[in-house]
Amino acid sequence: MAASWWLVLLAGALGMALGLVVAVFWRPRRALLVPEVYVQGLNHLLSDRSDEAVEAFLEALRQHPESTDILMALGRLFRRRGELERALRVHQYLLEQPGLSLSLRQEVLLEIARDYLKSGILNRAESILKELLQRDDRYVDGLQALAELYELGADWSQAVAVRRRLKALGREGQEAIIALICGEMAEAAIGRGDVMAARQYLAEAREVDPDSPRTLLIEGRLAFVEGAWERAAGTWARLLDTGAYPALLLVVRPFLEALKRCLDQPSCRSWRARLLDRFDDTLTVYRVAQALLEVDGTEAARDYLRRALNARKGLPVVQLLLRLETPTPELLPQLVQVIGDLPMPNPQFQCAQCGYRTGEHHWRCPSCRSWGSFTGGTLWT
Repeated sequence: MAASWWLVLLAGALGMALGLVVAVFWRPRRALLVPEVYVQGLNHLLSDRSDEAVEAFLEALRQHPESTDILMALGRLFRRRGELERALRVHQYLLEQPGLSLSLRQEVLLEIARDYLKSGILNRAESILKELLQRDDRYVDGLQALAELYELGADWSQAVAVRRRLKALGREGQEAIIALICGEMAEAAIGRGDVMAARQYLAEAREVDPDSPRTLLIEGRLAFVEGAWERAAGTWARLLDTGAYPALLLVVRPFLEALKRCLDQPSCRSWRARLLDRFDDTLTVYRVAQALLEVDGTEAARDYLRRALNARKGLPVVQLLLRLETPTPELLPQLVQVIGDLPMPNPQFQCAQCGYRTGEHHWRCPSCRSWGSFTGGTLWT
């Protein structure tokens, strides 16, 4: 599967590179003549001979200085493939070319910083990015890379400062990311027992994104610890009808516990009913059923699974139900045994950006580094 993915990526990049070759060497009313050195470079790439490809394309640049875009694309391709030394070599060679325009030099330096960032050499990447931003403090791509650098190094306060600069320059989506990072700092503060600092970070998060799911989860936890059951439940209930609903599954057990303690309030009864009417996916049913079993007992979990079965009729629900109650006499014992012994699915959270799946929820995808991209898990079949 991984090999197929790389093949698709390589084919796309080669198509882009060939397109650039055509753009550079195409002249109206003349035959298309792609220099032999580029053909050699492409052949080396297709044969997975990366070192030979680098040499061929560097020679192409020596022969045709106007084709720097091809080398830029090649360096990015190597970086995406994880061939970071080759990417850095290509980009550094470009930087050494005489007569490089200021804008192109800035672009090449940014690519070198990204190479170092991908390699985990954060100090080198930071020094290059700061040099770029000293020349142009409104360089959005440089600020974006610097924010990613601070986030990779868990320097959250610096990351927030850079994200605020990006927001001021009009880069979209910064509010949600800032709120998520503030949540990171709030949880760290709670971990060291500094609740006052945590509340300050949460207030900062609310200022930029009042409906941030991470902020709501943490505020609900603080209210729960204080024994403010209705406030905790009400805070978490705000996630019931939002796109961030899967985040509620992280606190579904304390949510049910808080609801149980305030069921004399109409609002709490309403929130409980809405929660137990959700059968979105396997992950939801699994987490809610498990929480009901622990908080309210076997019968409550059975009732929920029976209704889920009527709503979805999915095999995972059948398996969960069979593990909670004795089947009716009408079911053939052999069928019960076969279905009950089937391996359980592995409900997982999934990144909406890159498709990465895992049993653990992450506020930032470990694969593509997108913030707030995790959604519900396994789809119904």
